[in-house]
Amino acid sequence: MNKQPWFIPGRPTPPHGPLARYRPTQPAGAAGDYVRAFTQPGDLVIDLFCQGPTVMRETVAAGRRALGLSVNPLLLIAARLGLSQRAPDALNAAFTHLADSPKEDVPLRRHLASLYRSACPTCGEPGSTEWFAWDRDGNYPFKKAVRCARCEGLQKGAPDDQDLRLVQRTQSRGLAYYYALDRVAPPDHPARERAAELVELYTPRNLATLIDLSRRLEALEADEETKTALSAILLDCCDAGSKLDPYGEERPRPRTLRPPSLYLERNVWLLFEEGLTRLLASETQPPVQRAEDVAALTWDKAAGYTLVSHTARDAQQIIRPGSAALIFNDPPRPDGVFWALSALWAGWLWDSPAARAMRPFLRRRRFDWDWHWRVLQAALKAAGPLLAPQGRLVTIFSSPDDALLESACLATSSAGYVLEGWGHSPDVGHRMVWRWKPQETWGKMQVERELMTATKDAVVSALRERGEPTCWPLLHTSAYAGLAQSGLLVSAAAIPREEAPALTFTADTVRRAIQSAPLEQAAGEAWWLTDPSRVEPPLADRVDEMVWELLIQQVWGLEELINAVYAHFPGPLTPDLKLVLACIDSYSAPSEWPFQKGHQNGRFKKSMARHQNGHFKKQMARQRARCCNCAPRTTLCGERPKSRR
Repeated sequence: MNKQPWFIPGRPTPPHGPLARYRPTQPAGAAGDYVRAFTQPGDLVIDLFCQGPTVMRETVAAGRRALGLSVNPLLLIAARLGLSQRAPDALNAAFTHLADSPKEDVPLRRHLASLYRSACPTCGEPGSTEWFAWDRDGNYPFKKAVRCARCEGLQKGAPDDQDLRLVQRTQSRGLAYYYALDRVAPPDHPARERAAELVELYTPRNLATLIDLSRRLEALEADEETKTALSAILLDCCDAGSKLDPYGEERPRPRTLRPPSLYLERNVWLLFEEGLTRLLASETQPPVQRAEDVAALTWDKAAGYTLVSHTARDAQQIIRPGSAALIFNDPPRPDGVFWALSALWAGWLWDSPAARAMRPFLRRRRFDWDWHWRVLQAALKAAGPLLAPQGRLVTIFSSPDDALLESACLATSSAGYVLEGWGHSPDVGHRMVWRWKPQETWGKMQVERELMTATKDAVVSALRERGEPTCWPLLHTSAYAGLAQSGLLVSAAAIPREEAPALTFTADTVRRAIQSAPLEQAAGEAWWLTDPSRVEPPLADRVDEMVWELLIQQVWGLEELINAVYAHFPGPLTPDLKLVLACIDSYSAPSEWPFQKGHQNGRFKKSMARHQNGHFKKQMARQRARCCNCAPRTTLCGERPKSRR
């Protein structure tokens, strides 16, 4: 690839494994391609906020060393599960040992199953309750769903007297409650009251079940991979077993720590059994080579990866300055619900320094964006000296929230990084490549004037370069990228907080600048120039031409061709992934990959003829109109702004 690959899309891949609904999407293939583009075999690559296995796996597959950091040990469980070998026999044996451990005079499995035994509401036969639905204000269950062998299905109905007596017999402040509370916040801890609120998010029955399982898992004698797998299963039980999921509606994840007015109490023991079944049935990737420890990886340059529960701002304690060729940064989201629950669950799973390091998240009730960018800035500032002289920081994230881009750019710039290149596509999110180079700062009034001017210049320039109406996210990213490249965000971040909160001040100034720029909102959600007299040819046509030119040059694999296209359209020229795929698809069918130079298939010959006689462009315009997310259909179907050419 001749040009620098600033934007490498990869393919959006939903997270799998524990806590998947809280973790961000990690694009498959993007990390590996960045590693190959910016590092050499044997180099050290750091995932500064590790939230899954993707970066580790792709880095090691590229022949580099990988180090994943996270202050949250639960996220490292998710990463480790996706990297290690899964031994079904060992898992089954450990599960059996845990389930058969004694609880009073019976095996644990029998005791836990008895907590959820209930009569079928249809035939009256004993069955296993899958869930109870509760009225929060009345504090009583009003509906249940029972698995009945006789009726052969899930039977729903009202709880009976035996169900209500069982609820009354379960102590709300028994041994399980105080054990769960003490593990998270001892009696003299300042977060004790907050921890008690979190423990109350569980019914006494589910809390007792979770504590029984966590205590036995902690004492279980098994290899690390097996305990990791069982811990991952139990984590999902902690999540699904709380009061935070509503009855009668689907929500992707809880947004508040207050139970809904009607909530579900799920059968935790059933969740644990089914979690094991799903894990054993899931597809597994080959295990990734693991280094013995951090010292072996960073000092002895041992091959493989290692994961460390460690804050990014203290990374210099375990990593030599100047030793990292590449750092990946997928900024943690300021999600107060997730971080509070993580502190709770970590305390239940482990009595360790890593779990205790999560306790500060119990006390923080507000995770706002001003707090977010300052914490992120501190972490990135500490990470800068870890980079080698030619090292880079790659920021990869996908989020519909403008504030995450604003926070990430302000934090990274003010931490001493200079933006080298970037790209954005609605399909896959943001990509930003930075170099470590601290800069000087200016005063507030000068910063505001410069922000206004630079923002207007950036968005107008982006539209002229693209030559077509463009959606807000890309214009917004163009503005922040321009401010990062000019060093203005460094000065904005240095404004004293009593004068103006830097994040809000910058975001408001950028929006005022865009509103006062010579733009107008076109059809749909696209923006265009009020004076389109000096613009480049439409970007969509240039993407099509580039795909054509690349296809006739050499043999391509599909992902290789996609990255080659993006290498020719950096920054504000970043085309949507859907558009790139539509252009490629117009020349060849998926079964024809890898596409060969001069490949004379029927579709290619017809495309070539259409391309040469002009009919092709009209066909492509219609296809682009179907796939483009933001440009109005009329604009893409021939009513293009006039170009200089």
